[in-house]
Amino acid sequence: MSKLPISLIIDDAGPVNTFHFHHAGGNHPMVVPPVFALQFGRLCRRYGVRGKFSVVPIPGGLGRLDRKDQVAGVPAEYIETFVNYAKEYICPGFSITSEILTHYLAWDPETSRCLHVCEDEFVSKATAEQIAGYVSLSLEILNNLGLDPEGVTSPWMTGIDNEENYARGIGMAFRRTLGKDRCFYFLHSREEAFRHPVLMCDTPETGRVVSIPNNCHDPFWETQLPVPFAQARKNAAKMIDSLISPDGKTGELRTLFEAGEPLIFITHWQSLFSDGRGIGIEGLEYLLERIRKVFGSQVEWLSFAELAARA
Repeated sequence: MSKLPISLIIDDAGPVNTFHFHHAGGNHPMVVPPVFALQFGRLCRRYGVRGKFSVVPIPGGLGRLDRKDQVAGVPAEYIETFVNYAKEYICPGFSITSEILTHYLAWDPETSRCLHVCEDEFVSKATAEQIAGYVSLSLEILNNLGLDPEGVTSPWMTGIDNEENYARGIGMAFRRTLGKDRCFYFLHSREEAFRHPVLMCDTPETGRVVSIPNNCHDPFWETQLPVPFAQARKNAAKMIDSLISPDGKTGELRTLFEAGEPLIFITHWQSLFSDGRGIGIEGLEYLLERIRKVFGSQVEWLSFAELAARA
């Protein structure tokens, strides 16, 4: 029996906590200390984890990460240290993507300011050419940081209502900006009809563009909500069980395994950070240990670039 692919999605990563912008009035810290990237990278290396890791190039519209002394409210040394840890501990196992540009309001490259619409609304009305220009800036920023992007992650459901142009624009951006003729994007999540990586386009203009879905819920999302520490840990434990039970017989991952589907599952940088309480990163270690115990050599950890190559 061939091994089933397994892959971990990390969304919204970087030195800035995107939940600070998305949960108004929640009093969430804006900055994630860079040592958290070291902690995460070492954990994944210990368990042989591979997958997809997205970085927001202009987080919350605060400024470009490749101009680290111009990102409002974020110490330049935090950005530099995060990038160094990512290169050493995360990039070897994870395909790096841009999470478009801001994961917030759309960005105007000509004025270096935010527009009055969010990125999903901007992309929904954009042509493939406009999307290519927008994505190109995100790739340029990550490339300047030495992170070598291989794909694009959609903030929210960005591109879902304009996917043909979205896929073409992403491919065009990779060809023009990085000279790459293979790339992927992450948009679809937990859709019964969309469980496997799918080749979306392959033309001289776009190169080979693959859409890779997520097949599970984020078990640690609620750890960043304002509930007592003990309750948050209990909530995380319950959600881990819903992915894979202690005996390994039930849960979303077990259902995927029995169906012969790829075990692609997601969490978010802010979910692991848990407003500095680290409940999510602690829970991830428990989850990885359980996956190893239940599935062992029956599964094979793959990066998203490796998944895309098999599409």
